[in-house]
Order: sequence, then structure tokens, then C-alpha cells
Amino acid sequence: MSAVTIAKMIQLQESKPISLPADFLETLRPKDVEESSAVMILAPSTKIIRIIPTKSPEVVKVAIEIGELSPDFLQELGVVFMRSKIKTLYSTGLCFTQDSCTYEGYLDSSDLTISRDQLQDELKEIKGVSKVDITTLTAA
Repeated sequence: MSAVTIAKMIQLQESKPISLPADFLETLRPKDVEESSAVMILAPSTKIIRIIPTKSPEVVKVAIEIGELSPDFLQELGVVFMRSKIKTLYSTGLCFTQDSCTYEGYLDSSDLTISRDQLQDELKEIKGVSKVDITTLTAA
């Protein structure tokens, strides 16, 4: 039977860094590329870690705080992303906490066709958005 997943048990110890086995790296790394990067995302609520290969060593994290959620928020967000030809590597969807509603998305910087400032301005125009933070993650 062919395997659907690859798994490895590890010890979670601060003094013992986690390294990925060769078969994990082989699977993650794009073919014909010697050096590649990935973004590693931990969702504390689910304790799930995602490792997503990227085309560039830089990823842009878009965090949007929504004061009053409108029924059209996701559609308007999609319009901003489609108009700018932005593809997300990963998004949280809408996350509700006691105080607010938040959306987070991760974009490969090589796919960004507009400036970060322009993206921030367009996202702030969406009805109900109270705050937009755009940060850059760079591979070490």
C-alpha cells in the first residue's frame, strides 16, 4: 500500500532542537532547487504546526482585526486579493475571540504585485476593518 503521509515521533525539549528527516525535506523542497525556504506556522489553539514551502525567503503576514463583522467581509477580502492577483499560502479564516474577530493570511512576497502600503490601504477600506498589520517574515 502506498503511504499517504510521512510521520516521525520527536521529543519536545527546549534543549533539543527539532530537525526534519531527509524524506521530509525531499518532499517539501521543490524539484531542481538547491536552496528553498518554508514558513512554519503554529496555531496555539489546535497545537498544529504547518510547514509550507515558499518560492522566496520572505513571507508577508497580513493580520486584520475586524471591529464589526459584515456579511460581505470575506467576499470583499477576496476581491482585494483577486484584483491584486494575490495568492495566499495559508489563512486562518475568521477567528472569533471574546473581544474581537481576526483574520490572518500568509503570502509569498514574490507573489505580491502591489506595495505593502497599498495592500494595507485597500484592506482598511473593507467595511468593519478596525486594524491592519502587515509584517515580513524572513528565512534565517
